[in-house]
Amino acid sequence: SSVILESLSKKSLCDVEIIGRDKVPVQAPSYLLAAHSEVFQEMFYSESNDDTAAETKLSGYVVVGGDTKSSSSHTLELAFATWDAIEAAVHFLATHSLPRGLENEANEFNIRSMCQIHLIGRLFKITSLVNQAYRTARLFMNKMPRLVCAAFDECNVSTKLVSPKYNLCSSLDELKAYALYYMRESPSTTLLSGGTVFLNAESIEAIICDQDMDVDEHTMFNVLSTWVKQDEDNVDTGKTLVSNINLSFIKTDYLKNVVKKCGFVDLSDVEVALKEIEEMLANQSPDEKEHVLVEGAGKDEVNGIYVRMEEDIGLGGEEVMFIKEAKEDEYCPDYGLYLLRSTWSITSCVDYSNILYSCEVTEDATSPRHQAPKHGWETIGGGDPPPICTWNPSKDDAKTSGKGYVAPNLADSGTNNKSLTSYTDIANGDHDDGCHRLSLRTMLNLPTDEGHEDDDYHDDMDDSNTSRDIEGCLARHH
Repeated sequence: SSVILESLSKKSLCDVEIIGRDKVPVQAPSYLLAAHSEVFQEMFYSESNDDTAAETKLSGYVVVGGDTKSSSSHTLELAFATWDAIEAAVHFLATHSLPRGLENEANEFNIRSMCQIHLIGRLFKITSLVNQAYRTARLFMNKMPRLVCAAFDECNVSTKLVSPKYNLCSSLDELKAYALYYMRESPSTTLLSGGTVFLNAESIEAIICDQDMDVDEHTMFNVLSTWVKQDEDNVDTGKTLVSNINLSFIKTDYLKNVVKKCGFVDLSDVEVALKEIEEMLANQSPDEKEHVLVEGAGKDEVNGIYVRMEEDIGLGGEEVMFIKEAKEDEYCPDYGLYLLRSTWSITSCVDYSNILYSCEVTEDATSPRHQAPKHGWETIGGGDPPPICTWNPSKDDAKTSGKGYVAPNLADSGTNNKSLTSYTDIANGDHDDGCHRLSLRTMLNLPTDEGHEDDDYHDDMDDSNTSRDIEGCLARHH
């Protein structure tokens, strides 16, 4: 291989000139290219070549020259690759290894070069080059996950610079597919860890419109917002792409304090989203929310479902409030069940000074602070007997509450059943529309890394407001 490598520096032996997007030529011997690729062999040594041809155009590249058996030179144009990538590819054909500077350091330049080398291998059917570029690019991405975005962007850019007349042996770009899969599964370590800086407008559009991305609408908006803030020229693109994000699946306070002020979302769209959220919450059944079921109290009006109130009504970080609203045909006030300091109380929202039932939280209590105790209630101003209070999580929280870690169901990976009747769905609406599923064949064929070192992989991941007076909260609610 050292002899072949040395021949690359001898112009008399290099009868092919390869020119990339930066117009800097790379010299290579035709026999070396043909020895590795049947496509090159057909180009340079086919008996069907016309000796009088001054220029032979092939899909995706151009060969300029005369008789391939003479000493005439050939020019090959590869508009999608830089000089560095082309030289590294030729170096690999001569030595079966990539240049050290290109192979050992994970950075944007090297990952983009590796994507171009991978495409060269695919175009000219050089399997060994394809495999080496793929393995090296994956190691770069595992060492520095944000480079996944650069790889995805470069695959998009490079492919578009190849003539559409050229028929690749396979339409599947496994490197691009791996980068996209990586972003889908781990947006926090790729897109939200500085990766958006590597994306052009077409690439960010592909990501925002991807329905298999495993993120909620809040995260998808953060991805777009991060990209828009990188350059003021991105604002117009942001205004267009935000239409792919369902704003009504983003929390109300975030809509009001962040989305409304971002500069690329129309205020009218935010108002429409807020109205939709309000309507969906109004139509939500109380038993789908976090609530406390109060039963058996001597004062019958107290019994019923008390729904957890949100913090934006003015509750401090230490108080917990549940409200039972009176029905339209009932001639009774609303009732509140709340925790203030270490005491749970049930009162009328009209006369909060009149505590009907109370329960002191003991220091050795094992239940979380926000869960009202089931037993231990005492009658204060209400009628005997005191109530039994059963705390229930929201419909969606109940799926995992108290179960600890539950292994994910690979068969349902990426699916999401959006429901406009669940507040949890509204707050954490999944951007994934449930199109992506992993079959057994897909799982068995997930790519693996070979020959890696222990340090080739990146180890992924890492209130106090003054309490307001409870009387003010109750008065405000009333």
